[in-house]
Amino acid sequence: MAQTELSEEELLQRVARKDSRAFDHLYEALAPRLFGMMRQMLNDDRVAEEVLTEGFVHVWEQASSYDESRCKAFVWAVTVFRQKAIERMRALGRRNRRVDAQSLEQVTFPADAASPDSETVSAALATVPKEDRRLIECAFLKGLTHHVMSEALGQTPEATKAGVRRGMMHLRDSLKKGGL
Repeated sequence: MAQTELSEEELLQRVARKDSRAFDHLYEALAPRLFGMMRQMLNDDRVAEEVLTEGFVHVWEQASSYDESRCKAFVWAVTVFRQKAIERMRALGRRNRRVDAQSLEQVTFPADAASPDSETVSAALATVPKEDRRLIECAFLKGLTHHVMSEALGQTPEATKAGVRRGMMHLRDSLKKGGL
């Protein structure tokens, strides 16, 4: 079987064994979607490219920590790259920036993340109630804290956390129904 025919999970397992060709294929499969997410979170193409590179270095070094029984390879990668973006925002001092409620309305799942999985996630996300979906998108796509979101929305951090949790549970249930 050619490596281009392997699933992302199989590629990631081969990367854990330091297979550089599998890494190249995994990069080709994931980079466009992850770059779209980094660009949306960081609002700076140059910084997004730097974080993308840092994230893939981490993937190369830590691929052995991936556990296929816990999640899909793309979900694992999103977690890695999201954390890298948050670390960069903290380093740049953007973490506590003020956000207004109107800017929260502009957050959306990256359109350039077209793939079967992202289409499934987008469809599942569309089933989440609007307010909870907005919180999920802000927390995971923009890397905003519960505190920043709650200030912008004029609600308590606890209410924001509850909304994110409710939305994530709804999203999880929708994805399970869809087979992801």
